[in-house]
Amino acid sequence: MKKSILTTFTAVFLIIVVVDVLQLLITNTTPMTGMMNQVSNNLYYLWIFLSVAGVLALVFTIFNYVENAKIKQEFTEDVKRLEQNQQPANPELQIVHEKIMNMSNELQELSKQKSVDKAEIIETERKRISRELHDSVSQELFAATMILSSVTTANNLSEEQVMTQTTLVLKVLHEAQNEMRALLLHLRPVELDGKSLVQGLTALTDELSAKISANINIKLSDISASSNIEDNLFRTAQEILSNTLRHSQADNIDVSLNEKYGNIILRIADDGVGFDTSDEKSASYGLANIKERALLLGGDAKVVSAPNQGTIVEVRIPKIEQN
Repeated sequence: MKKSILTTFTAVFLIIVVVDVLQLLITNTTPMTGMMNQVSNNLYYLWIFLSVAGVLALVFTIFNYVENAKIKQEFTEDVKRLEQNQQPANPELQIVHEKIMNMSNELQELSKQKSVDKAEIIETERKRISRELHDSVSQELFAATMILSSVTTANNLSEEQVMTQTTLVLKVLHEAQNEMRALLLHLRPVELDGKSLVQGLTALTDELSAKISANINIKLSDISASSNIEDNLFRTAQEILSNTLRHSQADNIDVSLNEKYGNIILRIADDGVGFDTSDEKSASYGLANIKERALLLGGDAKVVSAPNQGTIVEVRIPKIEQN
């Protein structure tokens, strides 16, 4: 910045000096040698000339700097407004903002139509998950049955061996129970059944709190959005919570919902085992559907996690005003 100011001042100063000298040469009839001698003999007038040129250059430089700083500040503020889903002041950026809003609106409308078209696919998927639920839980219950059978039929087991086998059975049953509850989240109705998003999330977390050992802390702001957005956010929350129950081994789960700068933000964090987001297999974590659903609504989904550092999933959806 300092270098730019110095360059501007020097350039303007030299331009003023050169222009004045040329003008003096054109309008003065005195021979050049005599004129130069006359100027050099009068240092006072030379100093006045250079001072006026310097003042003019300084005024122009300050004016140019102030204008550039103002333009830069306005552009920075407009960029922030765009990032926050707000209308910028610059007319050209307003066109960009309008295009972004139109694209988001089109994506949400496309998602709404796609949801209708996929009703049959969803029903098929629910049946598949039902079979998964039956198979996974049945296998774990069968394993627990076999362990208990071996304990009851054996006559020479020590007390320590019986305790070990019993602990193993409890662990298998606990895993089966968590698996069943996690998979059941996928079988819930896809609609909120007339409830608002906040009411639906409150009911969902209350039900889970009564059935699992982890503490669920909720902080939900009352928001208003289209039924399509609320429905997709509700299913997104189900998906994230289901993955958390199945994989995180968390003691605490935080669920928050709020609206900021025209964006609806759903954030679910846990203090579980976490995972390496660079590992493609681990990063799948059931999050592909979440990211796809967010993109179809014109938003995005961000996942922050690390081994033994817990996991944070944040979904941000622009709230489009419907005509």
